Amino acid sequence: MSTQRVTLAVLAKSLKLSTCTVSKILNKSLKGVRHAPETIRRVEEAAERMGYRANAQARALRTRRSQLIGFLLPSAQTSVFGELTDRLEFELRAFGLHLLIGHSRNSADEEARLLSMFLSHGVDGLLWIPSRERLHLADYQLPKGFPVVVLDRPASCAGAVHVITDNRKSSRLLAQRIYDHGHRHVAVLNSSPGDRSMKERLAGIEDVFGASLTVADGENTAEAGRGAADRWFEEPWSFTALVALSEPLAIGALGAMRDHDIAAPHGLSFAAFDDFPLAAHWSPRITVLRQDIPSIARVAVARLSALLADPGSPVESVRVPAILEWRDSVTPR
Repeated sequence: MSTQRVTLAVLAKSLKLSTCTVSKILNKSLKGVRHAPETIRRVEEAAERMGYRANAQARALRTRRSQLIGFLLPSAQTSVFGELTDRLEFELRAFGLHLLIGHSRNSADEEARLLSMFLSHGVDGLLWIPSRERLHLADYQLPKGFPVVVLDRPASCAGAVHVITDNRKSSRLLAQRIYDHGHRHVAVLNSSPGDRSMKERLAGIEDVFGASLTVADGENTAEAGRGAADRWFEEPWSFTALVALSEPLAIGALGAMRDHDIAAPHGLSFAAFDDFPLAAHWSPRITVLRQDIPSIARVAVARLSALLADPGSPVESVRVPAILEWRDSVTPR
């Protein structure tokens, strides 16, 4: 059995077609070119049968495109970011693009280092969940017109396209449903004041409940959420519902409720922003606002693709509504 690599020229010769024709068919570069469906089928079947694999390095030299997209995010440890990574990779694949991933761990220095690494690998564009509240693209020495789509961080980067969840509108919907169930005093576990997404989520709840909120700010971790809830439960408390504004905070709060023998929903109604794997299987099932990750990924990749095709084209930012999964953890007063 021969182990010699099948080249484009060898494939084209076996089909008695030009290398240009075979290349355009395999690379889906058919704009303005017409080939018979039978020819396309013959080429694709022969490529599969002969084990042809495109030479990515040669293509990059020829097209000046690496087909790589950088994805810079704080971490993929939460289920939301893990799902987002999975969906982005799937959507990019349809465009013949591949994902290069870097985790900044919320460090601005590490973020700058990873961006430099991405550029040295010749990425064609960037999907970015920034670690900082405000960014200036000029600070990172990106090439002029370099395609950037910012995710998850509202209005954090002037001049970049943003594809984000409509946090305020979505949390307002959740808060109104809780209010309609008779709750008038609600406690909220919030992240640090510098997190713009969390600011918007809190603002949506304030739109409904106003000053009748008890709010604890802290790090966006399960430990911080548990600690804040513990401190509330160790003293007399009067709120009838608790809302955690992220998955880690929700997990921490549920742990504290268990430790203090507080059972939802009759001991305390509970809801969270962001779905997590056990939420639908908890007892009771947890009411959540689920970010529409498939839609966010699809829109983000479409926007990035438009910028890759024409870096100067006007591409609008998009807010995607979250989906309210009303389950069993909130009960009427």
